[in-house]
Amino acid sequence: MSALDQLRDEISAITQRGIGMPIAGMLFWLTVAVLGYVFAPKQASLYAFFATGAVFPIGYALTRILGGDLFAKGHVLNKLGGMLNAVQFCYWPVLIAVYLIRPELVPFVMAVLFGSHFLPYGWFYRAPGYTLLGIGLPLVGTLTQIIAPAQAFVAIPMLAVGVHLIAVAMVWQQNTRDRDAARAAI
Repeated sequence: MSALDQLRDEISAITQRGIGMPIAGMLFWLTVAVLGYVFAPKQASLYAFFATGAVFPIGYALTRILGGDLFAKGHVLNKLGGMLNAVQFCYWPVLIAVYLIRPELVPFVMAVLFGSHFLPYGWFYRAPGYTLLGIGLPLVGTLTQIIAPAQAFVAIPMLAVGVHLIAVAMVWQQNTRDRDAARAAI
């Protein structure tokens, strides 16, 4: 095993692979689906923007409850993890432009941009569940927008919930295997 792989395994254990973040993402998408069902796209999109502000604190709290520390203070890779997270802020100009021009496309754009932000976490945490999110959300969002554009505002968030659920199960299972292996090694 390379030194980098060992560091990635260490930070994965310390953070529990950030398991609370995709759970919080799943709750976010469920909220967006409800908003899209209740409100017109422009209003639902605006509320969804505000809902994004709850994802990190909820994800952080859930990760802590589940035994992880997202900040991994003192670990050599903690700044890299922070930079991977910060990249998502660069997507906001695109979201704002789409909101102003075609608000009905906001869930599609969120699925593509927010989903793709998980792809490097697949590598970082050595976690196929995050790779699934990084590929699955943009794919599901794009196909749904093309095949069923009239239903996409609610359908994309509901499908995103499903992709998140599968990814969370994968990461949970991986964390459980790692914990079991660590206990067996003691």
